[in-house]
Amino acid sequence: MSVAVCDLAFSYGRRPVLRGVGFTAERGELLCVLGPNGVGKSTLFGCILGLLSPSGGEVLVDGRRVEGIPARELARKLAYVPQSHAPTFNYSVSDMVLMGTTARVGGISSPGAEHIRAAARSMERVGISHLAERGYMRISGGERQLTLIARALAQRADIIIMDEPTANLDYGNQLRVLKCVKELAREGLAVIQSTHNPDHAFLFADKALALRDGRVAAFGPPDEAITEELIASLYGVHVRLCRTEGGATRCEPII
Repeated sequence: MSVAVCDLAFSYGRRPVLRGVGFTAERGELLCVLGPNGVGKSTLFGCILGLLSPSGGEVLVDGRRVEGIPARELARKLAYVPQSHAPTFNYSVSDMVLMGTTARVGGISSPGAEHIRAAARSMERVGISHLAERGYMRISGGERQLTLIARALAQRADIIIMDEPTANLDYGNQLRVLKCVKELAREGLAVIQSTHNPDHAFLFADKALALRDGRVAAFGPPDEAITEELIASLYGVHVRLCRTEGGATRCEPII
């Protein structure tokens, strides 16, 4: 299972947002999408998910144009984890995760024993089984993100799209969520996530995609794609890339 974005273009009215964007994400890979606010990351995800119609180019999911895949079938291939989610009702964590099985439940059917087991496996997979009966609105931000990831897993999709999954999380929860995401990629899923932190790409990603002015500024392994010059052009700040004792690369701001 893979995603291929080919020469993608999108405009809101006369305002172009994406211009000639192209990249691939394969099974077993974690792709981090970098770029400043307003550069088109969420718009790109909308096109991949089939929610927005591009003005040019195409998105292929496992070799098929996304607009030609029926919605229910697409939901079995692609799962989406939003940046934040505040339900109207205080559903239990297990019920929130169970909602992810709806793509595999008939239109007039209710989740059965198989779907309940799938939800339980998903919670176990991300380490939140102990929260099953807790109210979603009564758990921490990091636990909520893990719940949304478990819900995506319950869809049994092979590709997961995540819109800044660590936004507004403290440092510890950021690392917990990203470690979970990386493990999912190692298990064979294709994961595409947006982030503002280049260190996330260095520590966890297999590929990095940088967007600037709606175009691809860089794409490839993080150590090759992300440079000091790229970060300066994306965010208007100057950093020094350093190697840690363990061989990992990290950003050190120049103040």
